[in-house]
Amino acid sequence: MIYDISKSTAPKMPELKNGTECIKLLLTQASKDMHEPIVPMLFPVLGAHICNSEFMYPDNSWKEMCGEMANLVADSGCNKGQFGNLVEAINRNFRKHDDEEMKKLVEWSRQVKSKSSNKDKPDHPDVAIWFPPADTTRPAFIQNAMACEALGGHTQYLNLPEVEMADDMCGGHKKVSQIMRNIFDRTRSGALRATADGITGNPILRVNITFSSTPYSARSFFKRDLKNGTFGRIVFSYKARTVRDGRIPRQGKYMDEFYEKLDEYITRLETCKGRFVIKPLNKLADKLAMDMAKLGDLTDDDDLWDVSKRAIINA
Repeated sequence: MIYDISKSTAPKMPELKNGTECIKLLLTQASKDMHEPIVPMLFPVLGAHICNSEFMYPDNSWKEMCGEMANLVADSGCNKGQFGNLVEAINRNFRKHDDEEMKKLVEWSRQVKSKSSNKDKPDHPDVAIWFPPADTTRPAFIQNAMACEALGGHTQYLNLPEVEMADDMCGGHKKVSQIMRNIFDRTRSGALRATADGITGNPILRVNITFSSTPYSARSFFKRDLKNGTFGRIVFSYKARTVRDGRIPRQGKYMDEFYEKLDEYITRLETCKGRFVIKPLNKLADKLAMDMAKLGDLTDDDDLWDVSKRAIINA
């Protein structure tokens, strides 16, 4: 992609060529005005289907496909809901898996409530939810991370229609930045409780998350996170306000042919196992690092340079 940073207009989206057939297929179900903002949002969703795989970064470290976070920013009524429809289409197999796991939890809860306080309670079942509900508390989030790690190291994916819902998942707004940084870095982040009623564990956070928000709510939510490393760890996909147009955008009809083709691509992702070195991508990352260093010098902006370091990994 070639662009002139001296111009006020943003560069056009790169042309989707070989290797992006899955993305092009998904875009057939989105209205044309949502193509550019939706593309960056799709990678955390698809990345959650790649588990037990590592890819070498130019610094010789190995990166998994977990830790991806993206925030779709657009004004109210600007068709952000189309992204939720694509999420559901991609994660149909996750839903099927989670329905069976939820039945185990419901049965366990019924048995616990049916026994008196002086009788032995059944142990909590080993249940791993791959696509947890948006309304997930911090103890449930940690417990599910423990289960995912114990049952094969599967990535859990969350789609939060409102960015403020991250407060409940992280245990309060003050903990959001800390949890997000731990998710991106794929570190252990657990809890130690003194009583048996609490959730005690220290799992590796294999999580991908997508958020949606208006520009106002995004600014309010992240206003204190510019200099603590959070910004560079999140992809922000922005849809600018357009002219007033009475034509209602049309999205796809999600026909059976679309699902059949999509399932082929999802199966390929899920069968990807092992370690991989993709030299063209590493070469691109090195070039992006040089470009950002030059841009940082040109603007004399240390904040831009600091944010770019992890943004390159996201790219």
